[in-house]
Order: sequence, then structure tokens, then C-alpha cells
Amino acid sequence: MLSKYTRYFIYYILYVLIISLIFIPIVYYNNGSLLALGENIIVKMIKLFVYPLCILVFYQFVYLLFSQGKNSFDYFFNALFCLQIIIAVYLFFEVIFLKRETILASFLHSDNLKYYRVRLFTYEESWIGTVLTFFIFIPIFLVNYLEKSKKLKQRVYFISAFIFLYYTLFSESKGYLLLIIISVLPMTIKYMYNHNKLKKAFLIGSPILVLLIIFVLVILQKNIDEQFHSSITFGTRLTSYLSSIKIFVIHPFGVGWSGFIYYFPESIRDIINTSWVSTLNLQEIKSYLTTTKALSTKTEFFDNLMYGGIGFLIFFYQFFIKRYFFFSKFSNPNFFFVKVPLLFCILAGVIYITFYIKYEVWFLMAFLDVLQSQLNNKKLKDEGDYYS
Repeated sequence: MLSKYTRYFIYYILYVLIISLIFIPIVYYNNGSLLALGENIIVKMIKLFVYPLCILVFYQFVYLLFSQGKNSFDYFFNALFCLQIIIAVYLFFEVIFLKRETILASFLHSDNLKYYRVRLFTYEESWIGTVLTFFIFIPIFLVNYLEKSKKLKQRVYFISAFIFLYYTLFSESKGYLLLIIISVLPMTIKYMYNHNKLKKAFLIGSPILVLLIIFVLVILQKNIDEQFHSSITFGTRLTSYLSSIKIFVIHPFGVGWSGFIYYFPESIRDIINTSWVSTLNLQEIKSYLTTTKALSTKTEFFDNLMYGGIGFLIFFYQFFIKRYFFFSKFSNPNFFFVKVPLLFCILAGVIYITFYIKYEVWFLMAFLDVLQSQLNNKKLKDEGDYYS
């Protein structure tokens, strides 16, 4: 059982693999060696190939899991609701322990060092956004889609609202706050305004909503000002994005996983020598010129723009963007709770995270794959009943 999205993924992996094989002799000719930054490009190609291969296996497993079970969405909702409660409780106590020297549940993390930002069960805070939007919005969609009891719906609404507001108030993730401002809040306002039952509540609570927006903007502006003037992260990300675009312009079909470790550092050298980029803090990005460790733009979009070029842009549109268009066609307001995490994941992959280790992103995509199949089948059945 292969869905059309699974096929898109397989085609893209094969495409990048072919490009990678083509660039092995090209890099050898230009570099005079198969070693780039001390690492064999063939070995690096195999390492990078493992990530999408594992993702494909995971994606297909989740897709089959949901497709074969008649009550799979019910089981999924029950598990999701339990996890949602655990996350809400843990989040509450993690915020309390933020300013204390005591580390909350240090055994959950890779080290015993104090971390003064909210990161839940992830390695760092920047990874939380896609996790939380999944656990905030998908339970609301399912509790309505599965037509659960009114009492259970109220519980899910309350927990989701608590997680969203509580984390947003204490978040220091610039990527998360930016996406809240440009995607989640505008969509939420539109949803409430168009919903007859919520329109009155929206108008009454609009002053509180305005204050929340101002609060988020103030925090975001403060963080951006700090980042622009002194942060290593800003200089690293801007330089890496520009380097990725430069490679794409020169090699529009991509350089594959093999050519990436040769061309990306070369492109970085050219970018950091420009006058206006050289004024930024480039301490971290310069370390990319000596080792392949952590060599990445740190975003899904710009990494794959180098790997696959035009092939990736086609895949990105077919695999991600078209899904959003599909769910946007439905007038049922409940699909708002599907579109928000989907749009958040898409934009997060463009702005500040990679998807290679983001299990919740691929889980969401596989879940939406099955949901889309159900909706298409239901549409065909309804049309058949109509004509019969």
C-alpha cells in the first residue's frame, strides 16, 4: 500500500541519490580527492542517505498502521489525549523550575546541565514548536471528527488552550513566536470571526487578544534585536541561507549529498567575504569551514535546496503545499485544526528547523495522508449514492 505522497517521497530520494552519484566524479575532478573537510564524500553521502530512508520506513509504518485498523483513529485519539495531559502537567512544573538551580527530570536529557528555557522532552527549545502545535490542535480536530462526547470535548479544549497560552507566555523561541504572529494568530482570528458561535466571544475577548499579540511582539522584537546585534545564531543562519541560494543558482538541479560537503563550505567562504555579511557575528559559521560536524543550514528547505534543487522544489510543492490546499477546500471549520499544525510545520521547515529527526512532523504527514484518503473515499461514496 503506497499512497501518492509515499511515491513522491520515493521519487525524490531516488532523484537525490542519482544527483549524488553524478557529483562524486565532479567533486573528485574539482577537488583532486574524494576527501572534503577530512571526510570521504561517498561515506558522507551514505550517512545522509540513511536519514530519508529511515523517515520513509517510519512514514510507511504510520500510514499502514492507520490504514489497516478500522478504529485506528479512536485508538490514536485516546493515546494522544493521555500524552496531552502528561505534557500539560510536565510543562506546568518545568516553568516553575526554570529559575531554580534544581533540574527537573534531568534523566530525560542528554546531560545534567541546567537549561533556563522551556524545552519539554526535546534537546533544545527550538524543537518544541512543531511538537506542541501537533499536541494542541490535532486532539481538537479528532475529538470533533470522531464525534466524542461534549464533556470530553470540553476537556480537550481546556488542555489545548492551557498548553498554548502557558507555553507562549514563557517561550523564548524566536522561530515559534514568529510563526505564531504570522500564521497561527491570523488563522485563529479568521476562524473565530467566521464561526457564528465564537464570533461574539471573539468580539468580547478581542482586547485580551490584542494584549496577547502586543506581548508576543514585544518579546519577539527584543529577541530579534539581541540576535541581530550580537547573536552567533543570526549570523550563522543568514550566511547559511545565502550560501544555499548561491549553490542553487549555480547548480539548479542540486549537488546531492556527495557534493554538499564540498560546495557548501566553498559557498560560505564567498558569502562571509562580502562587506555587509562580514559585520555580523560569524564565529560559528566559520567553524563549518573546518569540519563536517553539524554542517547544515539548520532548515529543511535550504538544506534540500542544495541537495535536490529544482527536484526538491517540485517535491516540496507536491508533498507539503498541495496538502494544505486540499484541506483548505473544506468549509467545515473543524479542518482549521488540521491546517494550523500543517502550515506551522511547513513554515518552520523553511525558517528554522530540519525534519530529519522531527518524528512528529512525519507522523503528522502520514496521519494526514490517511485522513485525505478517507475524505476522498467518502466523497466518492457520496457521489455514488447520489447517482444510484
